Amino acid sequence: MTINLSNVCFTYPDTPDKPVLNIPSWTVQTGEKVFIYGPSGGGKSTLLNLLSGMLAPSGGDVSVLGERLDKMNQRQCDRFRATHIGYVFQQFNLVPYLNAIENIQLAAHFCEGEKTDIKQEIEALLTKLNIKPDDWHKPANKLSIGQQQRVAIARALINRPQLLIADEPTSSLDQHNRDNFMAILMSLIDEHNITLVFVSHDMSLSQHFARTDAMSDINDFSGAH
Repeated sequence: MTINLSNVCFTYPDTPDKPVLNIPSWTVQTGEKVFIYGPSGGGKSTLLNLLSGMLAPSGGDVSVLGERLDKMNQRQCDRFRATHIGYVFQQFNLVPYLNAIENIQLAAHFCEGEKTDIKQEIEALLTKLNIKPDDWHKPANKLSIGQQQRVAIARALINRPQLLIADEPTSSLDQHNRDNFMAILMSLIDEHNITLVFVSHDMSLSQHFARTDAMSDINDFSGAH
């Protein structure tokens, strides 16, 4: 079991009368690829922030890879995320003045354990992602949108995560780049047996997944008080 949520709720401190999440139970088995869809404002990004330890729940149990994130402090959550979870953000979140290799090295820096062949691993990953050596040393803001997205995948995968979280990662891509992105992502996920939680409002992407969950089914306010 990679994810096990039980009686999880979340409310922002400044709006205590407006709960964002109420999740009685939700699980993801190891190796599953789950597509979550729903409109903006439905709690998708908040859920992902709980799963990655960037937010703490207001109540309930958040178990990821057998560890209770709700019992960890922020420093422990940050270390756990860096070591075990890959995250592909909607806006990539690359450091614009660092080149492709440096952006990926930065992610590896925060991971527990020393990697002696990290440069070689990065170059192999960039090659697999069809980024030419000529572009490895360009600042991230000089790369195309498609190239930036592939660097973001490499950064998310460099620490060999057991769980990959993707938050609307294709929203700024045209159809050609989107299709390439999904093909590369799924190939790497299968190759490394990574559990995937992928969020989007683009239902056409659900064809790549064996399991599709509506956010409205996960986030259940019918029994909430």
